[in-house]
Amino acid sequence: MSSLADEIVKALGRRRKENRLEMTSVEVDRLLEDMGIPTSASKGVPVHLRVARVSFRGTKRLDPSHPDAEGCELETIDVGEGQLRLNLDAATDAVRADAATLKTLTGDGENQDEAGDMDAAEPVVRALVPFDFTWQPIDGVNGIGSGSNLRGKSSIVNVLLWSLSGRCAEFSVAVKRWIEHVEVDWVVGIETLRVAFNADNGLVSDGTVTVVQEGGSLGTVLASFDDGSFEDAMSSVMLNRLRLEAFTVSQSGKPVTHKWASYVNALWVRPKYLKSIIGKEATLSVRLMQMFIGTDWVPVLATTATVVGTLEAEQRAAQERTKTATAAVETSRDQALGAVEAVKARITALPAGAPDPSKWAAANAKISDLVRQMHVLETQLLNRSVAADTVRQQLKAAKARHHTEYEHALLTKFFHQMEPTICPRCAAAVTDERRKAEPDDHKCSVCTSDLNLEALAANVVVADTVDAGVATVLVESPVGVVSDDGAEDEPTSEIDALEQARVSIENVMANLREQIDELQTAHDELVEKVDLDASLLKAMEDRRLLDIELARAEGAADALSDPVAPVDASPVDPVQQAVADAAQKVLSEWVKGHQDPLLATISAEIERLVVNFGADSLSNIRLDGAANMTLRQNGDPSTYGAVSSGEQLRLKIATVIALIKHGYAERIGRHPGFLLLDSPAAEEMPDGDLATMVSALLDVAKEAPMQIIVATRSTGPLADLLPEENRLIADGDDFVW
Repeated sequence: MSSLADEIVKALGRRRKENRLEMTSVEVDRLLEDMGIPTSASKGVPVHLRVARVSFRGTKRLDPSHPDAEGCELETIDVGEGQLRLNLDAATDAVRADAATLKTLTGDGENQDEAGDMDAAEPVVRALVPFDFTWQPIDGVNGIGSGSNLRGKSSIVNVLLWSLSGRCAEFSVAVKRWIEHVEVDWVVGIETLRVAFNADNGLVSDGTVTVVQEGGSLGTVLASFDDGSFEDAMSSVMLNRLRLEAFTVSQSGKPVTHKWASYVNALWVRPKYLKSIIGKEATLSVRLMQMFIGTDWVPVLATTATVVGTLEAEQRAAQERTKTATAAVETSRDQALGAVEAVKARITALPAGAPDPSKWAAANAKISDLVRQMHVLETQLLNRSVAADTVRQQLKAAKARHHTEYEHALLTKFFHQMEPTICPRCAAAVTDERRKAEPDDHKCSVCTSDLNLEALAANVVVADTVDAGVATVLVESPVGVVSDDGAEDEPTSEIDALEQARVSIENVMANLREQIDELQTAHDELVEKVDLDASLLKAMEDRRLLDIELARAEGAADALSDPVAPVDASPVDPVQQAVADAAQKVLSEWVKGHQDPLLATISAEIERLVVNFGADSLSNIRLDGAANMTLRQNGDPSTYGAVSSGEQLRLKIATVIALIKHGYAERIGRHPGFLLLDSPAAEEMPDGDLATMVSALLDVAKEAPMQIIVATRSTGPLADLLPEENRLIADGDDFVW
């Protein structure tokens, strides 16, 4: 049984009756173990970290006219692919682009001809100048300075951070390309470790962490790494040796583990990273502060807080799932009820009445019979119509023929009864003797042709040379067509027969049309009735289908009519969550009880240091357990985030120094006592204030063992206050390396 479990049991027993849990310490210990929460505290004991030697070598790319470039090999850099021409003359932290080339390539120059009148694709020639830099800082305060900016100060700081964390993030493009090999000797406690690796444009290869034995010889290789495994290798080597632990925080409901690289971010201060009081990321400030202060239960509290955050996130996700499922059921129920009402409305809209299917079938059969009868009659009518046309044509032809014969008979009668006196051709006189001789001599009195005796007996004068059939007609026609008194006779039997046939056919056709009309009327009446019955029959089928659909819709609505049961898909055990919550509450009280007095001491030290750093307008500084800082500025209430960047820089440096001093003074902190200050004078810090800060740092270094490296272009305070072995200064426009 653990003391933590005992306190959790008491906390669970003090809960409200409905939430009270009766558990034993053994059961609680088992649950804590299942959740990965330690049940014992680890005392924080500081282990110092120092850099004993930093060495790196490579090849600079300098302008051929640079003094250091004499006799060096030249390299042609192709800028034809849109690259900017770089001024690679200096080992700078922020590589400066050649102004003329930049204007030419971007079109920003007012007069591009003055920029050099060069083609954008013209190659750049650089001299390959090898370099090999080594520096051995010592304990206490060390200074790196140069008379000008961009002379390589921050590059040394970045090499130290690169070798320590395994991350290459702050280098300029040029310096990253120049550095080819790095070796840094780190003193961790009583052990010296050499981090050595080759690099190609910032990508690490062939790296090792090796123990440096007494006398400088290399011993055991602790880790080998490349660019992808560098960070993990440094975590595995450093965390255990510095007695630090990877800590997990809950971010967006998911546990995120932070290792050695997160601690490294709290070992250096740079003016552009002032958002958080401790470290680089505000979200990690609380955990880093708690770890560095070193109260016993801080690591356990960090783990517990992560477990609680994860469980709460899972619980919220479960609640959201329940809410979503409930809403889905309610939506489905509303949709089901709406479907029922929609089907009922469709049923109501159906026409009323139901036809007799047998009568409907008989009517359809009758319609079919009427159609067949009409077809038969129409066929007969068509045949009669053809026959009527034939009779009409025959009648027309007969009348025409009769008319022709009638006119011919009239002409014949007219001409044959004439008594010509002269010949119509030669005008010879026809004598009475010739006319009197016709009956006796049987000669025509005009042309003296022989006459047809039969025709002559009928008092018709016709030559005997005329065809017998024509002669017969000439004899019969006048007799049959015209009477002696000249009146017309009755129509011939042929015409009469044809007229009678035409009338008879037309009467039959009229009768057929009448029958067809009667059948059509009966047909139309039946069709109208059958169409109405058909629509009603369709409505009956629709009603049958709608009844089925309604039954299904009502069944679905009935299935969803019961109250929605909570949908709990949560994997969170409520007992487990209650134990975790109680553990966090107990640990928070323990940590707070131990930490608050320490925070009061640390806050007083921060205030003293800030005043020594030249920010005497700040007072009543209070650092709380959430890594928030309140203070007074010229007597007015303020916060860390509300003061100027220069004041934030002083506060951040003072906080780190106070944590280091506290840890070594109380022997409970975990800060390794190593600090990098990069360009503190960048935030409008005059040389006087910088000198005050460096002097204060020297005093602090005497009070507690630590190593501080300050990189600044203000070389005066460094030269005045630091011993020669503690400083690395480039005068004027010279470079640090």
